[in-house]
Amino acid sequence: MIPCSDRIEFERFEPRLSALLGVDRFCLPPDFRIVRKGDTAPPNALLNVPAQRFPRWYRHTRTGQMRRFNLQTTRVDRPPGGGRWQPVRFISVCTAGHLCEFPWKEWIGCQCSSDDQLVLTDRGGSELSSIHIACQSCPDKSTGRRGRNLSGTTVMPDVENGEQSAFQKAGIRCPGDRPWLGEGANMANCNEPLVGALINQTNIYFPRTISAIALPDLQVEDDSITRMRNEITRSVEGSLGVARTIWNISGEESAAAYIQSELSRICGLSSELGQVKAALASLFSPQSATIPSGAAVPTAAESELLQFRRSEFNVIRNELDDPDLVPDLRVRMAKVPVELAPWIGRVNLVERLRETRAFFGFDRLKQSNAPLENMPNSAMLQLFRSPPVQAQERWLPAAVVFGEGLYVELNEARIEKWQLENAVWLRGRLDDGFIARLGGIPQTLPPLEAANRDWASRYLLVHSLAHILINQLIFDCGYSTAALRERLYVSSDPSAPMAGFLIYTAAGDSEGTLGGLVRLGRPELFGPTMQRALSRASWCSADPICSEHLGGQGSKQANLAACHACTLLPETSCETINHGLDRAVVVGTPVSRQSGFMSELLEESYTLG
Repeated sequence: MIPCSDRIEFERFEPRLSALLGVDRFCLPPDFRIVRKGDTAPPNALLNVPAQRFPRWYRHTRTGQMRRFNLQTTRVDRPPGGGRWQPVRFISVCTAGHLCEFPWKEWIGCQCSSDDQLVLTDRGGSELSSIHIACQSCPDKSTGRRGRNLSGTTVMPDVENGEQSAFQKAGIRCPGDRPWLGEGANMANCNEPLVGALINQTNIYFPRTISAIALPDLQVEDDSITRMRNEITRSVEGSLGVARTIWNISGEESAAAYIQSELSRICGLSSELGQVKAALASLFSPQSATIPSGAAVPTAAESELLQFRRSEFNVIRNELDDPDLVPDLRVRMAKVPVELAPWIGRVNLVERLRETRAFFGFDRLKQSNAPLENMPNSAMLQLFRSPPVQAQERWLPAAVVFGEGLYVELNEARIEKWQLENAVWLRGRLDDGFIARLGGIPQTLPPLEAANRDWASRYLLVHSLAHILINQLIFDCGYSTAALRERLYVSSDPSAPMAGFLIYTAAGDSEGTLGGLVRLGRPELFGPTMQRALSRASWCSADPICSEHLGGQGSKQANLAACHACTLLPETSCETINHGLDRAVVVGTPVSRQSGFMSELLEESYTLG
């Protein structure tokens, strides 16, 4: 592996993410740069992202014979006599995040020193009992010779009722393997139960990702300090992680002196130490810098993630149209179309935004309800073979993208009126079990107190309307469904409610995207687009079944009227992986059309359609 000669080139800094995740810097994946014959090698040439071969066990397609390769094996040759080597379909995992080979020999009690005589027979049945593993070198009448099928190996243990997994019953412990970090990276003494799994099983990998939109410091009154902050971010962003560490360890003066020298070295800029220090104070204090004066303060305590999202809500709902002072976020307020004014409170054109998406680990088998717990140590244990101890050595992988979007905020008074007038209908549609399931999904950012019907109906309304609008925008803006993403701002706090969403697209190019999405926020285009969206959502090809109240749909029973024919989006576009949706709260049902929040628009929508 070729070491990186200048890591600062790939380092990025996002103050809010840094404070939330507990790391001082983020690193982009390296792009591969070739060295042409006769040319000077570019900086950081020939860097690549390493990969490992997993699973190591392969099966001969004709004979069923098993063979174990190494993680570093680059090529698997065809075996003599025909057939080919095919990766086995089964591995084993545990909830601590370990990814292990299926314990073939331990499962059948084989004590042989060689791995060459294992034979896997797959009869093609629909159950695991049709898959049999045996060792031909074990003594006759031994358990290894007789072999064993894989029945029950993928069943998760019921810890609450004291039921063990099949491997626990067989005395097989998790070896703590981490093959993505290379050979010998296992962690001993794992006490989590090992469970068999298919290699393409969806619940063996739940990535922990979080993104942040770059926000300006609206409390800085001196424009010269704001310009210095922007100059630092633009010219020496890769050095900000080091400066943050120096700031925490050696103090403000030392950090400011370091950045002052970097500005002089990299771009020949002469700067005053006081201005640099003030700019760094603005960058390194994101909590106070993202609360505009006059913003509503919530009455109830909120989770870290909801506070994180509220910071964006407080900024993006206002106009920011000075590219010299705020280069990475430009927001213009558009006029709300007259026909939508009773329901829509704001439509903002986000002409430019910068988003940093960070990866901070993963879950296996089930998603954690507290992904930020024990950060950054939990991420360091999963992502590093030897977890860095010093703060200045800690970093997380990330990507920085630029784009555009539409911010839509619902009329708060209209939401309260709708909830009051349809209280009986909502009580019958959103029972306590459904509300509990919806509030149990951490991505919905529920209130710290128990989720209630006011929050649940508000969340379903905002989330479903975002999906309905995205499904229409793809026909008008030129982007595919997978290219658009949502960002929800929902809170039922009585003092500081939120009911808005951002639909945006972003790309790695520093110039962002082409404006096809933000153009549709103009009043003359947004009104007809919204009406067409409501008209399409009012009827699904799976109705009336889709709209019926059957207790819940989806993998977590957290959807109501939502299916692939009407409301669901690609999972990369949805914050909650398509959970928390019900188009009926927006457009009603075929038998109760008037109960929807925007049902009054449907008659006109049908005319336009």
